[in-house]
Amino acid sequence: MTTEVRRTPPNWITFPRELRDAIPDFEPSLGRVLQLESADVAATDTVWTGRRVAVKLTVCETGKLTGSFDIGISLDPHAALSLADLLRNAAERAMQ
Repeated sequence: MTTEVRRTPPNWITFPRELRDAIPDFEPSLGRVLQLESADVAATDTVWTGRRVAVKLTVCETGKLTGSFDIGISLDPHAALSLADLLRNAAERAMQ
């Protein structure tokens, strides 16, 4: 009998707790604008999550907070490929 955990986790995005206070709570605000500083992507394979694509977006605050924050994205490889196709198609249309 194996002790390996077999499950398919959902695709998810995690936001740091520090960003909670940066979101305006007045209408008609739609949220907080963050400036993208960098993006890192890696293939991962762990006992807990299996094969995934990990994305780390480093963003900086444009309003009342200072500093930069890491937003994590974990995707199933098929979802990552679909997202890559969507982004490539949109970028090609934007360049025309």
